[in-house]
Amino acid sequence: MTITLVRTCIIYIFIVLAVKIMGKRQIGQLKPHELIITFLVSQIASQPLQDNSIPLVNALMPILLLVSFEIIVSVISMKSIRFRDFVQGKPIFVMRDGEIKEDALRRLRLTGDDLIDAMRQKDVFDLATVKDAVMETNGTISVLQRTENTPPDAQTLGVQTRDGGCPVVIVLDGKPVPEYFFKNKIRESEIDLVVASLGIPMEDLLVLTIDNEGKTFYLKKEGRV
Repeated sequence: MTITLVRTCIIYIFIVLAVKIMGKRQIGQLKPHELIITFLVSQIASQPLQDNSIPLVNALMPILLLVSFEIIVSVISMKSIRFRDFVQGKPIFVMRDGEIKEDALRRLRLTGDDLIDAMRQKDVFDLATVKDAVMETNGTISVLQRTENTPPDAQTLGVQTRDGGCPVVIVLDGKPVPEYFFKNKIRESEIDLVVASLGIPMEDLLVLTIDNEGKTFYLKKEGRV
């Protein structure tokens, strides 16, 4: 039992590190080669957990090798467009200027129902409003609606708006967060000043954000007045 527990912990830590090295992506965002490696890693990792007679190195070495392959492929893809196109493929128009590209659907082995379903997932229920639609390399569809069917923006309406940038979390679960985004730091003394200006104890805050213009937004924990 102890051996199984130790082996499980080692494999878990190794898999977490491997996934972290390969990058953060959801399953639906994986490229074909990334998806294959993910399946292989999960299959290899499960074998020593089911059979303690299998040496642990027999699982760790193949996983390390697969992760190395992924890194090598990613580096080469960054340097070579041809190699990237070969491994990842290219985006394909499935609708162009309001017309469905049947040759593209055949190439992608998509039916009309598949296209309509994908459109609905993009909140597009009327194909007449679509100008262009692109099948991306990760299998998702990007949609560009016709200008007359696109909601007007502030510039079109001639309305001036404030741009405070991306709000940054500085308090989470009642505790200061000096570094929420990578290398985007704020001193705890500055966080204390912001919290003090609100007149609310920090431990009562569930989340507190602030943007580049100093505008704050907060939510209190349940039961806190």
